[in-house]
Amino acid sequence: MSHGFAVVKRGVLALLCGSICIASNEVVAADDALSEQAYLQDLPVILSASRLSQPLSEAPNAVTVIDRQMIKASGFRTIADLFRLVPGMYVGNAGANFPIVSLNGVTDQYSRRMQVLVDGRSVYLPPLGGVDWLDLPLLIEDIERIEVVRGPAAASHGSNSFYGVINIITRDAASMNVNTVSANKGEMGISDVSAHLGRAGNDFDYRLSFGYRSDGGDNPQILNDTSSNRLLNLRTAYRPDTDNSIDFQFGMNDGVYGLGTAGRPQDAFRDMSTTNDFQQLGWTHLWSGGDETKLTYNRTARDFTDPYKCVDIPLCKTSLSLQGFGQDAATIQRQDTELQNTTQLGNYNRAVWGGGVRYDYVDQPLIFTSPITLRETRIFAHDEWRMTESALMNVGGMYEDDGAGHKSTSPRIAMNYHLVPQHTLRASVSSATRNPMMAEMYMNTAHGAYWTNAYAPPAYNLRPEKILSKEIGYVGQFDAVTMDARVYYDKVRDIIMLDAYVDGNLNNRTDSFKNLFDATYKGLDVSVKYHWESGNVTANYSRQQASCAFSSYPTQYFNPVIGPTLAQAYQTDYLNLCSQSVPTNGGSMLLSQQLFESFQYSVGYYLRSQVRVTDVTSGFPPESQMRRVDMRLARTFGQKEKPGGGELAVVVQNAFQDNYTGYGNVPQRMDLLFNRRAYFTATLNF
Repeated sequence: MSHGFAVVKRGVLALLCGSICIASNEVVAADDALSEQAYLQDLPVILSASRLSQPLSEAPNAVTVIDRQMIKASGFRTIADLFRLVPGMYVGNAGANFPIVSLNGVTDQYSRRMQVLVDGRSVYLPPLGGVDWLDLPLLIEDIERIEVVRGPAAASHGSNSFYGVINIITRDAASMNVNTVSANKGEMGISDVSAHLGRAGNDFDYRLSFGYRSDGGDNPQILNDTSSNRLLNLRTAYRPDTDNSIDFQFGMNDGVYGLGTAGRPQDAFRDMSTTNDFQQLGWTHLWSGGDETKLTYNRTARDFTDPYKCVDIPLCKTSLSLQGFGQDAATIQRQDTELQNTTQLGNYNRAVWGGGVRYDYVDQPLIFTSPITLRETRIFAHDEWRMTESALMNVGGMYEDDGAGHKSTSPRIAMNYHLVPQHTLRASVSSATRNPMMAEMYMNTAHGAYWTNAYAPPAYNLRPEKILSKEIGYVGQFDAVTMDARVYYDKVRDIIMLDAYVDGNLNNRTDSFKNLFDATYKGLDVSVKYHWESGNVTANYSRQQASCAFSSYPTQYFNPVIGPTLAQAYQTDYLNLCSQSVPTNGGSMLLSQQLFESFQYSVGYYLRSQVRVTDVTSGFPPESQMRRVDMRLARTFGQKEKPGGGELAVVVQNAFQDNYTGYGNVPQRMDLLFNRRAYFTATLNF
């Protein structure tokens, strides 16, 4: 991710950011500049869609911005919960310590079809893909804003930017003008404490945060879903002169997470320990003509140890001793180097281009016969051409070689047309790729040794999944009301799914992976924001539909002995359930109101129709409809962001106890509820 502009008050800073963008492109005609300034009154400048800073009206994709004001008003403690504020996004939980986040189709517990970045660093990690949200060495208070690209963005951010991109932009080191300590305490074992220190200078700034987070879980009698972690995050900025800046970041997290399900001897209660750390170094140079070069290196490492993993399921179920259990440990590392150049090509044209190389390493003996290293390379380019005063074209693409034999190109083209300065239409077509993850290509386990079934590397070479997305969008402003809407049609080819019964033995399955399905996703989403002098409200709504068909058949699909059984299983557990893999209706509303001089009240309403995560088969019910209400009441004291000032607040989540269920793929989990919980927060500046 790029470094973001600070977003404290949307209206004022959006105008300032728009002015900066215009100033950096002095060659744009005066009439264009005036129309852009008028348009940006209440709309933010975004960075994630094309790697260029652009007003929301000129981005090639629909983008949702969650700013610091919304983060605070929501009352959420975890980063994953924030995505309830994004139209079309699914947020669920496989227990309190395992959030699931997915945008649009093929929802599963790993959400491996969505890119997640923190300040330009991908936190999507092998071998299983997805993001360990609670393990991120990042406090929610250090987030400046989050930009969510709602649609394929592989042209800008590469493989796995399949359904969209989450770009978490942290607070710039220079933004710290006061030190703070804060604490949360409440029901169900909620106990958090953190400190934020920083200083801004003429040529050197730093921000240092550290904290402790603890949660007792939602249903401790059924699930061991407790969590606790200690983390540290450092960001510094050094400016040796006016043309160069050096940014260094470091973070680490030590976590302990509960595992286990009551009544399942093979999934005994125990604690898993994790360690995470990252380092990121970036150099930015501004050239005399206004062009920019950025060189970035980052390293991410994650180790985990499950001390009591069942490695012999039949023995685990019958033994009263430690027989059948062993240690599951993994070492994961990612190193990434990238060069990016932003260039003014003419009076009405600018481009960003560059390339990078990434190394992924995994050592997990229980699922891989030997350590695996992959070297991925990429080149990218994006061009923004202002064709007329009203029309803007974005064209870009990325070429990648994932180091495992897959080479792909992901193009995108978009046309934005300003009907008038405050109303814009957008039409775009894009293609994206999801390369197979390590587990899909190389996993090798014996029958009953890690999962119930054996797993073997695919008998056929896996092809990357492909998506072709067509979108029409609208961005408009009506005085104090802004609207962002789109309709889309996504066609996905060669979805990689489980290839069951490949050895022909029903009682001794050897599963693998294969390109099996095509899918179609279509829908609309709308976001409306309205602000007044003492408050604001954001409302989102989405409607989605999904359908699936075979692109090829399981290996034993036509076997005369097991073929009919296999055909029935795939029809029942995959094709018939495809339409449930996305929530038909979803929405949210977040209202924030200033009460008197020192009180602030906010309420959030979150709606989602029933949905079924892909690996929840027909023998289990889908997650039920959710209609949840959260509330927050805060009182400030002293001067805002000045020593001696601070805030006291109370948060109630699921205030009216909506009995919605969560992710459940075993009998013990399928009826678990998210219970009402309350907690207090206190913040003091010094």
